[in-house]
Amino acid sequence: MASIDISSKLGKEKATIKLAEDKVYEVDTSADNYLLVQEKIKDQDFSIEVMYQMIEMLIGEKALKEIKEMKLTIPGLKAVIIALSAVVNEVEYEEMEKRFQ
Repeated sequence: MASIDISSKLGKEKATIKLAEDKVYEVDTSADNYLLVQEKIKDQDFSIEVMYQMIEMLIGEKALKEIKEMKLTIPGLKAVIIALSAVVNEVEYEEMEKRFQ
């Protein structure tokens, strides 16, 4: 029987998103979590509340609180969501931005 090593394909390194010099957050990129995010938002209109739910599920309650305190604009908040989606899907920001249109 052959043995196949796929350990290098499992992406075990920690994924992060940097919003400011002192604001770097670890992203929960697990399949379970991302499926929960998709399930939670699938029947909802895309709104600020949905974006906040995504942020909380992917980088946590503390990060969400700090992001709210930053008083981002709608385009700024959209950039956070695009970046989080890019990290979870393991694609470049620019590619996810094209998909997001």
